[in-house]
This record gives sequence, C-alpha cells and structure tokens, in this order.
Amino acid sequence: MAKITPLFETPDTTEDMKGYKEKLFRHRAGIGIRGLLCAVVVLGLIFGMWFWSRYKTYTSYELLSSNERTDTMNTQYAEYNGKILKYSRDGISCVNLKNEALWSQTYNMQMPILDICQNSVVVADMQGNEAYVFNEEGLLTQITTLLPIQQVSISGQGVTAMLLSDNAASWICLYDSEGEKLTEARCRLSETGQPLSIGISSDGIKVAVSYLQIQGGASASCITFYNFGSVGGNFVDKIVASKVYEDQIIPRIKYMGDTICAAVSDKGIIFYEGKEIPEEKAAVEENTEIRSIFAGNDIVGTVVEGAEKDGARYEVHLYDTSGNLILNQGTDLAYGQVKMSGGDLILFNESECEIYSRQGILRYTGNFDGTIADIYRGSGLRKYIFVFSDRTDEIKLK
Repeated sequence: MAKITPLFETPDTTEDMKGYKEKLFRHRAGIGIRGLLCAVVVLGLIFGMWFWSRYKTYTSYELLSSNERTDTMNTQYAEYNGKILKYSRDGISCVNLKNEALWSQTYNMQMPILDICQNSVVVADMQGNEAYVFNEEGLLTQITTLLPIQQVSISGQGVTAMLLSDNAASWICLYDSEGEKLTEARCRLSETGQPLSIGISSDGIKVAVSYLQIQGGASASCITFYNFGSVGGNFVDKIVASKVYEDQIIPRIKYMGDTICAAVSDKGIIFYEGKEIPEEKAAVEENTEIRSIFAGNDIVGTVVEGAEKDGARYEVHLYDTSGNLILNQGTDLAYGQVKMSGGDLILFNESECEIYSRQGILRYTGNFDGTIADIYRGSGLRKYIFVFSDRTDEIKLK
C-alpha cells in the first residue's frame, strides 16, 4: 500500500489552548473583580449619603418658592395626599404646593369640622345640618340632616358616619358616597350615655363610638363597636363589642385602617384590633399629665408635662399600633401644635419650629419671619411647606 506523506505537520495546540483559557479566565475575573469593587464603592457612597442625610441636623434652608396668601384669618389647613386643604366658615378648597386651586366649594357653616381617610374628605357644620363629601376630583355629594351634627368620620370608600343628637337620643347614621342613607342605629342617652366621638373603619363597615357615662357619681367611658356588615346582622342593634372604662374620659376615638382602632383617654391610649369584632389589643398608660394627642397613619403620639428626660420641659411619645413605644423625645419648645407629616415629627408655634425624624434625629430647628399657621413635609428630599399668615413658602433644608 502506498505511504501517504502529509504536506505539513499538524501542531500540538493543547498547551497553547490551555494557556489561552487561563489568560481568558484571568481577564474575565479581573473585569468581574473591578466591576464588583466599583459596585461596592457606589453602594458605599449611596449608603454614606443616605446615612449622612438621615442623621444630619440642618442649620439653614433654601427658599424654593413663595406664594402670596389671600385666605381669611379663620382659615384652617389639613394635609391631603401631597396637597393642602384650606377650609373656613365660607368654604373649602384643595390647592397644590404652588397655591393653585384644584377644586373648591362654597358653603355657610358656623363651626366646620373635617375628617380625611385616604382619598375621601368630609367637612360638616358642627351643631348644624350640612355636610359635603369630596374626593381628589372635587365634590361627590352634599348631605342634609334633620338633627344637629355632633361628629363625622369618613371611610376610604367615601362612606360617611355621622353622630346626630337631640335631647333624648343620639343616632349613628351611615351615608354612601352619593349621599344616600345606608343604615342607622339609635343610642338612648339613658342607656348608653352622652356620645363624645365616632370613628369609622376605612372599609366603611365598622363604627366605634365613645360614650361618657356617670356611674356612682364618677365619670366613666364606654367604647361600643358597631358592625354594619353581614356579621353585625347577627347582633342586637349591630353592637358586636362593648367595654366600660371606669374613672376615665375618652374624648377621641379613631380607626387606623380596616382593623386597628385607637381610643385616647385622659390617662393614655387603648388599641383595639379585629376584622369583624374588635378586641382590646394593648393599653398604654401615661404617668404624667397628657398635654396633647396626635396621630399619623400608623402612629399615635402624646405630649406629656413634667418630663424628666434630659431635663426637658415636655416629652413626646410615639406609639405604634401595637402599643410599643418607638420614640421618647424631650423638647423645651413652647409649641402650639404638634403633628406627624411624611414620617416626620413636627412641633411649632407662631415663629419657631422643631422637626425630628421618626427615630428622634433633629432635622431642623429655627425661627422664621411671619406667623406660622402650619408646616408639612414636602414631596422631595429635605423639602417642607411652611404656611404663614401672608404666604406659603416651599423650602429645602441645607
């Protein structure tokens, strides 16, 4: 057989290929390590800036915008989904941060009272017979009652609970977002006592009422829960739970969502929880006199007198919906108002303010020219809205 002679020798590429793969691996590994290091550096910078911003106390501010106010002296304000509600005896309006009216409604009320839940708003004439319900687009309905209005509370769906009273009895009435009466329950004063406050759950089904009672010559309070859903139909007068608190006055009760309700007494805060039938979940007792009570979406706060924390004049206590103390902040500010806005704790009087984070970090303290009517957390980082008697300023802390 003929011998085949190759035209050229085929080189052995095994070693070369092995070296090439090692170089390629080292190259790719180097790229990966450099990318990882860059990511770590970037994340470190972001975390450092976040940490610095979170715990920094600012000493000055930049004025971003200023708009002249033409409101009357008796105008009141409320924060509403990044906007501001202005209401008085003559009407209510919703304005943006540039003080531009988004909607407005005129009326004639002697003592307007307001309640907000999510996108729903109700303003009513206390001791009068008129109420107006709104959403972000404007007026939904007007409600006219036969009996004088004592208290109002609104759900996220626009269901309005009203506490109406005459000389012999009080009525709890529910109206839908179109002003149609859904249901009512009568409360005989001789049996339940004098109603002080009403609160409706955000789903519009459960209603809580605080009643003042006199037992054995001493004051007591009775918290009563009504269920106007299918569960409540199985109970007499739709009352699914009730509890008497002796030697306490509970002037305010408020639902914080569908299942959590907070009752504020002269001695502390009582929390209830229940999807259909609320039960007492936790009770917070303050050892010194309560000067102020305020609430956020998931927080209830108190300001107590005679504080001893760091020698401060007052102590601000923030509690979560389980009754846990999440902040104990001392302050010497002779405040006129205290509130939660955008997660910040804000105290202010006519010329001074203190702004704290939820963790108790002092964001800003200072004096301002003009009379402060209200303060809100703005929509951007370190931005706040200051409502003065003659203008509305948007500022940025720096």
